[in-house]
Amino acid sequence: MEIEDYSIPVHTSLMEERQLLGIGEKAFYCILFFTLILSALVSFYCIGIGIIAVLICRRLCRNEPFFIDFLFENLMQQDVYEG
Repeated sequence: MEIEDYSIPVHTSLMEERQLLGIGEKAFYCILFFTLILSALVSFYCIGIGIIAVLICRRLCRNEPFFIDFLFENLMQQDVYEG
């Protein structure tokens, strides 16, 4: 008996995290939220800032799609990486 005998086949799409416009889902929704708040409170032209932010994130996430999500998760955990 091997461990593969007990495994259940899972479709690969269920094991991968979702991406929106080439960046992680959390990063996209965070940019969207701040863009909507800024456009409602300041000016309609703040939507351009959101578009530029998404383009910058896409460029940063070209090689690693979840780079921004990784930064969001580990931003407040500075003390874990003491050297």
